[in-house]
Amino acid sequence: MTSIIQFADIHFGVEDKEAMAAVKDVVDALKPDVTLICGDITQNGKKEEFYAARNWIRTLSGPKVITPGNHDTPMFGIFQRLFDPFGRYNRIIAPLSEPHFTDKNVCIMPINTSRGVQAKADWSLGVVDMDILEDKVKIMQATAPQTVKLFIAHHPFIYPPSSPLQKTTEGGAQALKRLSALNIDGVLTGHVHAPFMLDRQPDKTEILSIGAGTLSVRRRDRAASFNHIQIDAQDIKVTEIFWDDGQFSTGEIFTKKIAELKSRRSVV
Repeated sequence: MTSIIQFADIHFGVEDKEAMAAVKDVVDALKPDVTLICGDITQNGKKEEFYAARNWIRTLSGPKVITPGNHDTPMFGIFQRLFDPFGRYNRIIAPLSEPHFTDKNVCIMPINTSRGVQAKADWSLGVVDMDILEDKVKIMQATAPQTVKLFIAHHPFIYPPSSPLQKTTEGGAQALKRLSALNIDGVLTGHVHAPFMLDRQPDKTEILSIGAGTLSVRRRDRAASFNHIQIDAQDIKVTEIFWDDGQFSTGEIFTKKIAELKSRRSVV
């Protein structure tokens, strides 16, 4: 079995200090084979926030796969946003991340859906670059056929009905359809600060969509939380681990049978 921790939206600078003080012991007990961080590692993209994040990430055992979020570009400083939006992230955080993670059960690939500036009023919105997506899929398809194939990103490709935010990720719906056609099994994201687990999307696209909550104080009426994902030859199990009354507690388990994945049904 592969044990996976999925974090998102830690927002160093406004992180929940009590939850963060307790999270490492809980994570260590879950014995992760890999830890995922789905963006918004910092609040304002400041150097001191990135250094605090780096120091914390270094305390986590095992490999990590990390992708930035819209808050990981400099909040203040249009010059940096224009010409080097992910410079601080690339220098301080990116060296801690593997290009991707693969074992006998799973292949996990990051893709950056965030941008420093955009030709639209809301620069926080996500964008999926289809050319980059296709190149990354080729790497994933070179792994064993039985491997569960997952992307991690910051923005949901399509926002779930339960999300406290309802926005549009540019290229997101198209990307889900393409990933479904290519038998990629799921996308793991953050951004909405509320966990969700969906095994279908609109237009009959069959892609697992798994969102992690936040470990910041920006909680949108939800408890601070992260996800524990377990994958073996039979099942994918997703459990929300949430902060409640000074301790982490375990939520209900979402289970998807491997045999029910479209990629398995498509094999002749």
